[in-house]
Amino acid sequence: MINYCENVTCLNNGVCRPLLLNYTCECLGPSFSGRYCEIVTKTMVTRQITSKSFGYISILCIGALFMFFIIMDVLKYCFGIDLAKNELEKVRRKKRAKKAKPPPVIQKFVYVPAPPL
Repeated sequence: MINYCENVTCLNNGVCRPLLLNYTCECLGPSFSGRYCEIVTKTMVTRQITSKSFGYISILCIGALFMFFIIMDVLKYCFGIDLAKNELEKVRRKKRAKKAKPPPVIQKFVYVPAPPL
């Protein structure tokens, strides 16, 4: 008995199956096709490109966020420039206004005698 899959390498995790005087590569999943599972469908290529793009965009956004915090700290602690000072003061004033209790209302009851009968 001859093993026809002996020197055959199926790509993309394909499985070689011996046939009568031949072999075939069974591709796992609908994303690959061809004799050796070497053909990639357009949807798979699109998904690969999209996932790489989202990865690059997320890395750029995280890097920009860290740079923003570093620049704000350098401006505040090295140069004494606090760009958020006015906004912080507004928030603090609003909190103080909410915490401030209105002055207590003092009621003084005056006894008025009834007129004589």
